[in-house]
Amino acid sequence: MLNILLFWSTYFGGIYAAFTRAPVFAFMVYQVVYFYNPPLRWWGDSIPTLSYSFYMVALMVALLALNWKKLKHNKLLEVPQTKWIYLFLILHLIASLYAVLPVRHEIFTTYFLKLVITISIAYKLINTRQDLYLAISGYVFGAWYLSFYTFQIGRNSGDRVEGIGTVDSPDSNGIAATLAPAVVFGIYYLWRSPNWMYRTLSLIILAFLCNALILINSRGAVLGVAVGGMYMMYDLYKSKLKGKYQRATVVGLCLIGLVGLSVVADDTFIERFTSIKEESAGVKEDEETGSSRIVYWGAAYQLALDHPFGTGAYGFNFYSSQYIPANTFVGRQLRSTGGFKSVHSSWFSALAEVGFLGLFALLMIFLSCYLSAKKMKKYFFETNNINDYYLVTAMQGALLAFAVTMVFLDRHRAEVLYWLFLFFMAAHNVFLNKNKHSESSEANKDSFK
Repeated sequence: MLNILLFWSTYFGGIYAAFTRAPVFAFMVYQVVYFYNPPLRWWGDSIPTLSYSFYMVALMVALLALNWKKLKHNKLLEVPQTKWIYLFLILHLIASLYAVLPVRHEIFTTYFLKLVITISIAYKLINTRQDLYLAISGYVFGAWYLSFYTFQIGRNSGDRVEGIGTVDSPDSNGIAATLAPAVVFGIYYLWRSPNWMYRTLSLIILAFLCNALILINSRGAVLGVAVGGMYMMYDLYKSKLKGKYQRATVVGLCLIGLVGLSVVADDTFIERFTSIKEESAGVKEDEETGSSRIVYWGAAYQLALDHPFGTGAYGFNFYSSQYIPANTFVGRQLRSTGGFKSVHSSWFSALAEVGFLGLFALLMIFLSCYLSAKKMKKYFFETNNINDYYLVTAMQGALLAFAVTMVFLDRHRAEVLYWLFLFFMAAHNVFLNKNKHSESSEANKDSFK
């Protein structure tokens, strides 16, 4: 009953807020529906079977039209990330002409096209600093719900939680990757919340998120949180832009993290995480381990040399038996894909699917986010804007956390990844473009005096 109540209250409450407060609330509802994913939940049979995400995207389009005069200035091509995202999409569309598995490639490309359209509309709806904070909060709230649901389900498949996925992340590792960046944002909220009530709420959200990662037992996601979180802590400690008692706060946050980890971590998690060292010793014959993925990555590179423009979605799976040595091959042939193994890395998966140019476009999206963050932080440093400076730091840490998980998973078209890109796009527009335009307007006014 609680899950159903949460779903309906956020769905209809968000629609009401989209009309009465800000259009970005429609995108927030879209984010939350992604995590609710009613068709896969035990409570899903108790609500009507509808495409809730589709209706919310339609509402986003309607709100954009209704508020066009106010939102038309949020131009997509005025932020650096957009052209690389669109290029990456175009390369997927071109690959449809020669994909070795055209039906599968069409399915993934169609989904990717819908995702790019959705974040393009959401970008137009994020018109202010407050809208950006709301969009990030929508993601964190949705991630919290999924961690709460994970807590309710508990480990149901040996030492892991299964069956809690989303539309594009059905397996446990994929869903853990979607939660990892939310932990970094949770750290930011815990530090910058205005009062003890919000700090307590942030601490509760962090506890659920970390507990979910432990229950899911995804080493890649935990490693991503560690890297992203440490980046944020390092910047908080070393940056010249500091608030009151900031270094002491960093020490306190680290202590809270260590205490929390000692509470939620169990023997199963510790045993699985420490097995990384054992697997790094090498690839064993007839046994699939984490280290065997290195062989898959080498195979993807060899495939790309033979097919420099890529082979389309699941192309690596189709050709894998020709490139992976027999002694590292595990499992039966997957007839549905015409091949054997996934490459288990977003970077090499992109290389195998859309070639060297596709990998270049993906890397350029990340680079453009880094360059945007650098410009924004320079501006905030000059204006002594601590809150927004460290919001951008949190965005960097969150993207870094997901990038680490991408090393071990095929997630280069992941929904949450493009939300993270969206946050950088919107931040660049709100903090840099709008300030530049306002300064130009002021200069034009002065010139007529």
